[in-house]
Amino acid sequence: MRSISISPPPGPLSRMTVRPPGSKSHTIRALFAAAGAAGVSTLSGALVSDDTERARECLMALGAGFADINGHLSVTGPTGGFVAPGRALDAGESGLTSRFLMALAPFIPAPVVIEGKGRLPKRPMDALLDNLALRGAKIGQEYPWRIDATAARKAGRLIVDATTSSQMVSALMLAAPLAEEPTELVVMNMESSAQYVSLTTEVMGAFGARVETTGEGYRIEGGGYAPASYEVPTDGSSAVYPACAAALTGGVVEIRGDMGKHPDRLIVEILVQMGCSAETTADGVVVRGPDRLEPIDVDMSSAPDAAVCLAVVCTRATGASRISGLESLRHKESDRIEALKTELTRFGVGIVTERASIKVVPGPGRPAEFDVHNDHRIAMSLALLGLVVEGVTVMDPDVVNKTWPGYWEWLATTGAIIAKSE
Repeated sequence: MRSISISPPPGPLSRMTVRPPGSKSHTIRALFAAAGAAGVSTLSGALVSDDTERARECLMALGAGFADINGHLSVTGPTGGFVAPGRALDAGESGLTSRFLMALAPFIPAPVVIEGKGRLPKRPMDALLDNLALRGAKIGQEYPWRIDATAARKAGRLIVDATTSSQMVSALMLAAPLAEEPTELVVMNMESSAQYVSLTTEVMGAFGARVETTGEGYRIEGGGYAPASYEVPTDGSSAVYPACAAALTGGVVEIRGDMGKHPDRLIVEILVQMGCSAETTADGVVVRGPDRLEPIDVDMSSAPDAAVCLAVVCTRATGASRISGLESLRHKESDRIEALKTELTRFGVGIVTERASIKVVPGPGRPAEFDVHNDHRIAMSLALLGLVVEGVTVMDPDVVNKTWPGYWEWLATTGAIIAKSE
């Protein structure tokens, strides 16, 4: 298995500049909205990664067309709606893509099979499958998911349980404009990650969809999407890593680009609580790390993905920290809470976990070879420890291609010594 070893840079990070790639969350939503619009849309700054490529390939199988023109992505939605795919739709490891495809099933004129790899077959999908079954779809309960929603109700009053993920809500919302009639979406138990639903409505609005908040959830008008030109914001999730690099090293990092309403922007606010300073500029934000990091007790339910790297930052604080609101991390590419427990313990840090929280008791750190559990966020987060401790090795480094294919090249710009081995 391939690995990457990281050795600390020779000195502090001195006003290094980084522009993270386009937002995966926005890109995949925009791909689906643009594919649902009869006509040609243009996406600027769209992320190119494993997850977004799987979304593109699935939408191509449904009749959408894609072309790269002068650095922009042209998307042609099929006139007359989506077509029968003729093959299984491979979502790779993208939970977002697979859930969006499930929600599209009533608008596809043939049964569909949705498949993937890694932990995708075990990720929670019941809320969407139950919703489709209640609308008249015939559901294959076992993976790969076989869905015949050709006779399913397309609009009206729909109920969804968001306990396991807000993506259940986003998926049904994103599909709803394709119906001729309005959809009343009743949402139960959406206690976390609601900002991702706001992100969904933002992208939908850019393509002409009309969404209203109601007492029970949302009302989405039917009638379809309109072609549009859309600028994909900078990825707030990717921005987490340079911000945390500044915190860990006591250095200065300028993160350029507009992150829009991405929930993971919260990381900057939390790092300020730990002693960092942050300055908003016309180009983005400048994060300055402190001489010492203060411990925190924080609820990260609105930005759980950022909590993975935050836990790594907490290993260098002056006392124990607690991060809560992490239930959804149990159902990602790995069980991220258990993965952090295993790997940070290997690093010499005290870790106490509960179902939805993690307590980090700092230690001096020690050389470690990290198993990344086939999880891009675990890999990118643990790698930052190589900026402050000698002897850090990350196995299976290519896993970062899921969201930031250029991650290791960026890490090398910090002055860290990056050594690859086969």
